[in-house]
Amino acid sequence: MIVDVIDSFDKPTDIVAEICWNKSYKIKQKNNEWILEYFGSWDQKHGLVKSIKMQMSIAIRRKDLRGEPITISTIITDNRTKSELYNMRNIHRDTLTKSSFRQYMPIYDFINATKVIMYADTWGYLVNGTFNGMVGQMARGEAELGGTLIFITRERLSVLNYMNYPGSLSVKFVFREPALSYQHNLFLLPFKPIVWCCIIALVFILIFILYINARWECIKAQNEDMLDNSVLKPNISDIAILVMSAISQQGSSTELKGALGRSVMFILFLAFVFLYTSYSASIVALLQSSSSAIRTLSDLLDSRLELGAEDTPYNRHYFPAATEPVKKAIFQNKIAPRGSKPNFMKLEDGVRKLQKEPFAFNMNTGRGYRLVDQYFYDHEKCGLQEISYFPNTKPWQTCRKDSPYREILKIGSLRSQEHGLNLRVNKQLYSSKPTCNVKGGNFGSVKMVDFYPAVLTLIYGMLLAIIILIIEILVNRNKANKVCR
Repeated sequence: MIVDVIDSFDKPTDIVAEICWNKSYKIKQKNNEWILEYFGSWDQKHGLVKSIKMQMSIAIRRKDLRGEPITISTIITDNRTKSELYNMRNIHRDTLTKSSFRQYMPIYDFINATKVIMYADTWGYLVNGTFNGMVGQMARGEAELGGTLIFITRERLSVLNYMNYPGSLSVKFVFREPALSYQHNLFLLPFKPIVWCCIIALVFILIFILYINARWECIKAQNEDMLDNSVLKPNISDIAILVMSAISQQGSSTELKGALGRSVMFILFLAFVFLYTSYSASIVALLQSSSSAIRTLSDLLDSRLELGAEDTPYNRHYFPAATEPVKKAIFQNKIAPRGSKPNFMKLEDGVRKLQKEPFAFNMNTGRGYRLVDQYFYDHEKCGLQEISYFPNTKPWQTCRKDSPYREILKIGSLRSQEHGLNLRVNKQLYSSKPTCNVKGGNFGSVKMVDFYPAVLTLIYGMLLAIIILIIEILVNRNKANKVCR
């Protein structure tokens, strides 16, 4: 539009133009040196010819901040971390802060800036309309960078720019697959339901056949005036006891004497020998098996596993603040039951409990697996499973919203990622999920939970026997009283 106006003049004219910008820029320091850039040249033949440097993006051209101080806010839970940010001592203490700080160092070199470090005791959460902690420092403009990786939340999007996800870190519930007996009754699993139905049908068929044979032999013995107390009588209770003896591989004081009866007895015991052998072998295999039924938070809530969480600011904030029914129930019923102390614990204590007990532990997996490698035997590393509790478990590098350096910082962050510098730090400080190399190579003793259904069956059977005995005594006394009268 301005060019059209200029072309409309017939004579050379000096024009002064004033351009008003909607956005204003604040000079950070007075008397700064002006940085001049050679944009290019213009001549009548070729017009405007940009210099090679001007063909680059503005962020790349101006990434050299010439030692400009850039403030970074980092989270520490132990004051000793302040003197350990640049070394590898005590990497188990504030590990996330140390790894994040190391991943920011190449960015400062990339933009030629000077580090100014601020410290906070928590990530920063919205309290009464304002953020505290590290996020609060960035929201107030006190810091440009978040020196510790942070989760994405809806509230933080208004004050933070998320730049890059620098690794495979996550926070999840980790647990060892529990024994199959923790989820199922082992004594019902060896056979499928259709097989159990067939076995029950076989028992009734054998009882019917044995009754017919016993009835036939009883009639035959009466005709021949033969009296033998070892012959099976046509009595349902006696026949049922004989079948139960065959099922449990026990003998019987009564039997069928004829050729047909002996054939039936042979088939009876042979069939249940095969069934008993298959059943016993399956039980042994199931005792060494683990359950794969826990795959969701609902499964975790309904399981017999005890739950705990690493004692960190984000766990203490997010667990009580959960609103989803399942997550809320996990905190109220498993993590912090009413009347008991919340089950937040140190990382090392949680990993050791994970090793020895049926326990699920919500932890930073990178730090936790480092301790798993240190404490667990090879066979104990098998069957480790993970379930995410937080919706966004990936922590990100951040800068404050509308920071003038955000494009330069983001490019530096992505460059570090592309060149493998972030991966190097992660491999130095974290461990990945251990691999299982010797599955099935361990020996474990049978626990009470494995055979408690059998114990319950025994107890219920004894109680039933006592009840039947009392009933028989009462019936006999009643008959005796009637006879006396």
